[in-house]
Amino acid sequence: MFQANMKICLLILILFVGKSAFTQINNPVKIKDVVINEIFADPNPSVGLPPIEFVELWNTTKKSISLKNWTYNDENTEFKFFGDTIQANEFLILCARNDTNYFKKYGRVLGLSPWPSLNNSADNLTLKSDSGLIVHKVDYTDGWYQDPKKKIGGYTLELVDHNSICEGIRNWTASTDSTGGTPGSQNSNFNIHANLTPLQLLKATLVDSVTLNLVFNRFIDSVQAVILKNFRVNNGVGNPVLIVFDGDDALSITLKFDLPLSSGKMYKIDATQISDCNGTIILPMNSSTEFYFPKKITIGDILISEILFNPRASGVDFVEIYNNSDQVLDMQNLYLNNITFPDSLKKAKRLSNIETLLKAGEYLVLTSDPAKIKAEYRTEKPDSFLKLVSFPSYNNDKGIVSLSNNNKLIDEVSYTEKMHQTIIKNAEGISLERTSFVKPGNETGNFKSAAASVGFATPGYKNSQFFNDIPGNEFNLISASFSPDNDGSDDLMQIMYKLNQPGFVANITIYNTSGKIIRKLYQNITLGTHGLVEWDGKDESDNINPVGIYLLTAEFFNAEGTVKKYRKTIILAAKLN
Repeated sequence: MFQANMKICLLILILFVGKSAFTQINNPVKIKDVVINEIFADPNPSVGLPPIEFVELWNTTKKSISLKNWTYNDENTEFKFFGDTIQANEFLILCARNDTNYFKKYGRVLGLSPWPSLNNSADNLTLKSDSGLIVHKVDYTDGWYQDPKKKIGGYTLELVDHNSICEGIRNWTASTDSTGGTPGSQNSNFNIHANLTPLQLLKATLVDSVTLNLVFNRFIDSVQAVILKNFRVNNGVGNPVLIVFDGDDALSITLKFDLPLSSGKMYKIDATQISDCNGTIILPMNSSTEFYFPKKITIGDILISEILFNPRASGVDFVEIYNNSDQVLDMQNLYLNNITFPDSLKKAKRLSNIETLLKAGEYLVLTSDPAKIKAEYRTEKPDSFLKLVSFPSYNNDKGIVSLSNNNKLIDEVSYTEKMHQTIIKNAEGISLERTSFVKPGNETGNFKSAAASVGFATPGYKNSQFFNDIPGNEFNLISASFSPDNDGSDDLMQIMYKLNQPGFVANITIYNTSGKIIRKLYQNITLGTHGLVEWDGKDESDNINPVGIYLLTAEFFNAEGTVKKYRKTIILAAKLN
């Protein structure tokens, strides 16, 4: 009796389990219950995986799913499943029927015949259930690799997050696995978008007067990104009338406005309700940025300020320009050239292919190698450099530096090596500096040798020979006494000078009260229009002089025969203990 009851219970249990399993396998599926998870469209050259095409399916649910009468196809070929099942959370590798042995070591493999062959550059793959539901669809392109080397071949495309609201390049990328892919196991890029820094609007750049390009720090949802009311520009501009969302660009969108924006104005763009691929809405603190609409550059707005045309053997040329206007200007459409022929402007070198703003009253150094210039000269503003991949060639003896905009000349300077001060015997590494932005660049005497006192060049900051045509001279002690005891206070004697003409050379000497020369501080040093003269208290033998009164004499002279003489009494002191 007991055994009979046990058999009945066991039979009921078997029937119950069997019914549950049947119900589980045949339970209606939803979109993305099974996803196309990995695509090996271009297996050559191989970096580790078999050089054979495959597609990987992934059951994203906790239930087994029957694939009976499902279809998988590309644009030209369709395969129909017969009695196959994909288990809960299982990865299933699909390949051509004759190629299954290549992938058995990676996991469960199903050979298809006919095999929907994968195109290298682009293809449309669709997985449908027996009811005709499109469970997953992928229209990939080789742009999704987001890596020019991996695009050549040998790497798979991997789905990043099956729950993501983003599609395409925003949710697919090249495998980072050392073998080139992860058939039969979790993708190397699985959920890489999680726990990233918050979504942020990084930059807004005007393409033209009615077109604005926005760049975000990471992928955004295309649905919210094309809603016009989610974007608004101040100063009466309002919402865009059109939004262009480029599927091949993962980080930017383009807005079109009805009316043109006004040049010379600062604007602010707000991007609200934009979300990332996880569905997280952008925070207010990260949703806005300012952008400037520069006015068109005309003659006199940008001036050539400094030219290094004869660098030292280890150095490179540079041309420094100056924003002489009262507005922020965009250098993007400016061109630099060495004029030698009538059609030279057509061969000019463009400064930048992207927006490059220069504020009013600021300098920008143009060169092929900013690092070399910074290593050789003192640099007050290391960010005031622009690297030109193609830089004009300037002769060491003479040439013409020009700036143009749309084939219209903005500024031009003719230089020769004879423009250097006559006292200079070797001009290598010495720049020519503009002395006035009021006078024309080619006016005689408007470019002079950079002062030795600043290291023979001033890239990125005010020229040593610059002057404002203000009358009067100054040669004044900053402090009447100093104590060179290296305690960090008043260790140097300092005299500030300011001249109303550039191009002076100086001899500066220190005497004791008996008239004996203690130190020839400077001999034939070229000066700027302003600067400091310093003495550390040492004599010609590099010894500290005793406490006492000393006399400094300075003689300034230039090539025109102007001579200026100065005398200052100096007290070399010592602190009392």
